[in-house]
Amino acid sequence: MEKKEVYRVEGMSCSGCSGTVQSALMQAAGVKDARVDHEEGVAEITHSLSSDEVASIVEGAGYRVSGKEGS
Repeated sequence: MEKKEVYRVEGMSCSGCSGTVQSALMQAAGVKDARVDHEEGVAEITHSLSSDEVASIVEGAGYRVSGKEGS
């Protein structure tokens, strides 16, 4: 089931950082859309993945998911 969620991402300090995370998310199967903002420290993702799968993708890009907005 597809859902839209906002994850808090730690370690991003510039637009290059957010671009790296966004690119990693967009390349992943199960991700329909992703918008990453380093200033707010969030990734807004439309996807059909588990939270652990999202965290794994972000960690693979060199950053860390510290939680989910609204949870």
